[in-house]
This record gives sequence, structure tokens and C-alpha cells, in this order.
Amino acid sequence: MNKLISEIGEKNLIKILLDKRDSKLKNVAKRVKHSYHDDAALIENSSKYTVISTDMLIQHSHFPKNMTYYQMGEKIVTVNVSDILAMNAKATSILISMGLPSEMTREEYDELTDGILDKCSEYNITLIGGDINQNTEIILNGTSIGKVNEEFKLQNDIDMDNLIAVTGQLGGPAAALDLIYGNDNTPEEEKKEILDTMYEPDLPMKQSEIFREYPSLITSITDITDGLAVELGHLHDKNKGLGFEIYFDKIPYNKNIEKVAKINNKELEDYLLHFGEEFELLVTLNKEEYYKYEEKLENIHIIGKTNSSDKITLIKEDFEKIIPVKGYEHLKDD
Repeated sequence: MNKLISEIGEKNLIKILLDKRDSKLKNVAKRVKHSYHDDAALIENSSKYTVISTDMLIQHSHFPKNMTYYQMGEKIVTVNVSDILAMNAKATSILISMGLPSEMTREEYDELTDGILDKCSEYNITLIGGDINQNTEIILNGTSIGKVNEEFKLQNDIDMDNLIAVTGQLGGPAAALDLIYGNDNTPEEEKKEILDTMYEPDLPMKQSEIFREYPSLITSITDITDGLAVELGHLHDKNKGLGFEIYFDKIPYNKNIEKVAKINNKELEDYLLHFGEEFELLVTLNKEEYYKYEEKLENIHIIGKTNSSDKITLIKEDFEKIIPVKGYEHLKDD
């Protein structure tokens, strides 16, 4: 019989997770691995800087309709590791605390934790600890840890005439939500590709490795989880006097999202600029270094450049306009 997790209890749930973790995640030093069962975990620290970030996902806000427990587990790892990559650092480990409803079954718990551990394996990190408590809905909180020597980048180091680039296609998650909650007559094959950007987001791991290998290439780096316009706004705030010029026809996107936007009476521009949930990287690049390494830079798309205008502008069909800095923000009314 499939038990409820309330019949199993916190200590046994943690033991189930740790035993599963120890069997799934192999590339861990023995001494570090043994510490996972103590009151706190050890981390090998062979780099000059330890990079730490935390992110919380709440069921009603972050997990759309029909998202599986497995996909919820995947997402808490992805969203936290994304912040480590946004410092040009290598992720090494993660702690995850969970608030779980008492009516969750053991099967659902296994599905959730399999999603967590499979993503840890994919990103070559280990789960080093966390906590479990009871809650009326699922809450997952991660704390990701990474390492970097001198290669980290702060967002206030951008120069004039830098190139602006993103690592992959944008707009998919916005279109996916309209497929989930809005009007939908999209062909199944096209629909799955769009929905996967929301249900099964991946990280630009290969591009991140390139940025770490050639740190002189980038002058700043951030992820796009709050939307392209918002992230450009953050960079502008930290680099007063610099302007950011974006070319609309250079922004990469899945052409099928144009159909979704039209069906739902949305502007493609809003999908690409003002939504977020994009687990891609926004980088500014030293122009000379870019051309030096251009042949090695796979799936890195130049979408604009910096200038002296002190504005964030969009060039669309030879018309220039100011990009409003707006996107989704928690604890703020629309």
C-alpha cells in the first residue's frame, strides 16, 4: 500500500532521501559524504572564493498546472544552480529544505526526490543536506554552493562598446503559460517543445564552461530569470552613464511562439522582454576577445551593444524606443 508521508515521519523521510542520494550520487569524497549524516555537512574548499545563493519555490506561485512532482524536484535544483552560473562559478553542492503536505504519498515523495537527485547528477553536484517540515502546500528552498578563483564577474564592470549576448532562445516560458492557462490550438509537437521550457528547463552548462575557460571574454554575467528587460535594468543601475542597445531581430526565439502570442492576443515583444523564468545567461562581452574566440562560442547570440546613451533602447524595424524595465516581481502589485 502506498503510505502517506505523514505515516512515515520526518526522520525516516530524511533517511530515505539520504540513502537514495548515497546510491545515486557517486563522485563525492568519502570524508565529505560521511558528514552528510551529522548535524552539518562539510564542503571541500580548494578555491579562493566560495559562492552561495538561495532560492525558494512555492507551489501556487512557481509550479504551474500539470507540473509533476519530478519536475518540481528538478526545478528547485535548476533555479539555484542558475544563480551560481551567473557568477561565472562552478556549482558543487546544494542544500534543499522542503515543506510538504501531510497527505503527500510515499510514491509522490519518491518522485519529487528523484527529480532533485537526477538534476544533481546531471549538473555534477551533490545534495549535502536540508530539512523537512509539514506545510499546507509544497515549498522547496534551496541553497546552492559553488567555487571560483579570480574568474568571477561583478555586474558593475561593463565597458563602452561591449557586445551584449544571451546563451539561448527566449520567450518560451511566457508562451508556455499561455498554452497552459490560455487559448490553445497549437499542434502537439510544437506545443511540447514550448511547454518543456516551463516544465523541463535546462541550464547553459556548456556555455558556462566556455566562460570559465576564457574569463577575459566576459565583462559581466547574470541569468534572465526575471526577464531580459529587468536584467538589463539591473545592469544599467550598476553602470551609470552606459547605454544598452538591443536589436529586436537578433533576439533568438522558437518561431512557434509567434503563433501562441497571436492566438492569445499577446505581443511577441512582451514574451521576449518582460516575462522571465528564462534559465539562460545574459552576458556582456569584450569585443576583441569575442572575435578571438568566436569559433568556439556555440549557441551564444549577440543581441546588442553598450554605448554612451545612458538609456536602454530597442531597435525594431529601424525604429528606436526606450525599453520599459518591467517584469514579474514578488510582493509587488501590477
